[in-house]
Amino acid sequence: MFEGSDLSVLDFQAMSDEGLIDALRTAHGASAAAQAAEVFAVRELYRRHRAVSAEPGPGGVRAGEFAATEAAVALQVDEGSAAAMIDVGLALEDWLPRTRAEFAAGRIDLAKVRVIVDNTRAVAREVLGELEPRLLETAERTTAVRLRQAARRWAARLDPVGAQRRRERREDDRDVRIRAVQDSMAVFDGLLPAPGAQTVAMRLREMSLAVCAADPRTMPQRRADALVALADGSGRLRCACGRGARCPKGEVAGDAPRRPLIQIGIPADTLLGIRDAPAFLAGYGPIDAALARILAEHARFQVIPERPDDAVTRAPRPEREVRALDGMCRFPGCTIPAAESELDQSGDATVLCARHQRLKTLADNKKVPWETWQADADRLQWTTPSGEIHTTSREGARYLFPHKDIDVPISTNDAAPAIPVIDLPDDITYPYRGHVLVHRQLCRVTPEDEIPDDATTPAINTAY
Repeated sequence: MFEGSDLSVLDFQAMSDEGLIDALRTAHGASAAAQAAEVFAVRELYRRHRAVSAEPGPGGVRAGEFAATEAAVALQVDEGSAAAMIDVGLALEDWLPRTRAEFAAGRIDLAKVRVIVDNTRAVAREVLGELEPRLLETAERTTAVRLRQAARRWAARLDPVGAQRRRERREDDRDVRIRAVQDSMAVFDGLLPAPGAQTVAMRLREMSLAVCAADPRTMPQRRADALVALADGSGRLRCACGRGARCPKGEVAGDAPRRPLIQIGIPADTLLGIRDAPAFLAGYGPIDAALARILAEHARFQVIPERPDDAVTRAPRPEREVRALDGMCRFPGCTIPAAESELDQSGDATVLCARHQRLKTLADNKKVPWETWQADADRLQWTTPSGEIHTTSREGARYLFPHKDIDVPISTNDAAPAIPVIDLPDDITYPYRGHVLVHRQLCRVTPEDEIPDDATTPAINTAY
């Protein structure tokens, strides 16, 4: 009814209920077609990058490796989302031609396409001819959740001998990840083989029940605290009843917890309680001053002096100061902590994760069509192959010396400054969070999955 028309100029208030439903369907189809166009565009970008790769490296993991990087910078999304788009595009081209056509026409959306890709990845190819049409027919009349249920059932029915193959392929996808959310919290999730997941779950439950009945925490809170206790080396959940020696579970043996292996940048006046400016937790982002002071009670301190003459004298800073001031990798959008990154000494010292250090080294050696330019210690400029310019600044310095942060919104209440969030639980526009990559050559596309080259291994001369 509205094909080829601009939905934004339609008078929705004048429409009948039936007209509004038609408009909804048309808008959803147009959105799905736009999603398909993005997937096909970034997949083609990846194909072209691979075509010019001279030495793709073992398993082809290096060929086309920076296509996702370029797309991510252009779209202002994370490299994982860009890699997922490439992965979906490859799957549609490799073994799902009918799904590709339906997606391009806007008859099924990205959520359903991901279900079909995920549930046909390890299905025998001779079964696909029967399975794909049935999935597409179902996709047009049901939700993505119901489609996933049907896909699992039909795959098991049509390809029963492939159950072991599918399980073994899925076990290769095991992973654990952390992502930041609001209010100094983070989501910790992962994909584990069922026996391993049950081992973790039962151990956390066992630890959660090792405190007395007066412990005020809920079971979910106990499980969360137990997971941290596993990581800090103490191996047990300490009771929080507050009764000290009178607690019947207070004498259970356990190792002393190790200090947290984290890095926090906090202004001196905030540490002393004079102000309440936010602190910076490496790998996460801003945390409130009160939490930072609690963590600082057991911390080892490094004083980072403010040196206003750096811009004039270009005086080199010690490595520990560079890491503190940069805070995280200096590539646009990358949130890998400085402590997990490398120090680039090609110009003014700056911090880059292993993946983006590799990109900069290749760019400096004219091996890839990227360019970098360090205007000063605070500004690092990146120019993409298409000519777009992106500049990053020292994130840690914004928190260590908040009076120098000219980008922060002006607040009338100095005790409650505006605290931005580096990351959100999911990107509504690019809902690829949790996508499991089908194609192994994409396994090192995201910065957190980059495996640094052995120092004794010669640099691989690859194109982008």
